[in-house]
Amino acid sequence: MKHLVAFLAVLLLISAAPTQAGTKEEIMRLSADVLQLQNQILNLQKNFDERQGSVQSLLEQLNDQAATSNRVLQEIVSVLRAQKTDATSAAAELHQGIQALSVKLDDTNNRLATVLQKVEESQVRSESRRLPSQSDPGGPKPDQVYSLAFNDYLAGNYELAVDGFRDFLVRYPESEYADNSAYYLGLCLQQMGQQEQAAQAFDQVINMYPKADMTAAAYYKKALVEQELLKNEAAIETFKKLVSLFPDTQEAATAREELVNLGVRLPGRR
Repeated sequence: MKHLVAFLAVLLLISAAPTQAGTKEEIMRLSADVLQLQNQILNLQKNFDERQGSVQSLLEQLNDQAATSNRVLQEIVSVLRAQKTDATSAAAELHQGIQALSVKLDDTNNRLATVLQKVEESQVRSESRRLPSQSDPGGPKPDQVYSLAFNDYLAGNYELAVDGFRDFLVRYPESEYADNSAYYLGLCLQQMGQQEQAAQAFDQVINMYPKADMTAAAYYKKALVEQELLKNEAAIETFKKLVSLFPDTQEAATAREELVNLGVRLPGRR
């Protein structure tokens, strides 16, 4: 800009120079014009610098606003992404909750079905255990009552089975299932740790049904119970009776081995 001012000053001097030697007044006027021109140029320079500074400031403000806008935009994007993630997580949790409730509902239905089945069985059992009267000739048959008690025995419901077998023996002491009922009554009591009562049940088979199918097994089980009660002499006598009364049964063969283990010498054996 300074070179431009000097150039303009020289240009004015040349253009204003007289064809002949100028007067002093003309030189002074020309100098004043040059000075005025210099001032105008300086004003232009000042205005230009001020405007350039304003533009620079404006650019800086625009850059700051752009940076702020980018930061806000990034925050908005982050919030939207977080909301989307939260929504996806909530949907997944809701799905898992529905599945868990479905499983619980199925389990509840299964338990309810089991409870209803037990209630029905209990009702049938209660009906079967009502002593028949003349006004109720159409009561349950002996095999039905026995089957209920025997199913309880197989399922490990020994207390229910004990009640069922005892009820059966009271109601049907002459039934073909009576010796079985007394025998399995003894097995249930043995499983329940009631050894004395178990021995009494096996005695019931032996005394009331001496020729029945379960009698040999009752002798053998009674002898085992007597051993558990540390009544070895009584057990030996029971094993001997079994061998004597039912020599050809599997129970008798096993009883002979038990007697040998107890140090008892049998006839015909060395």
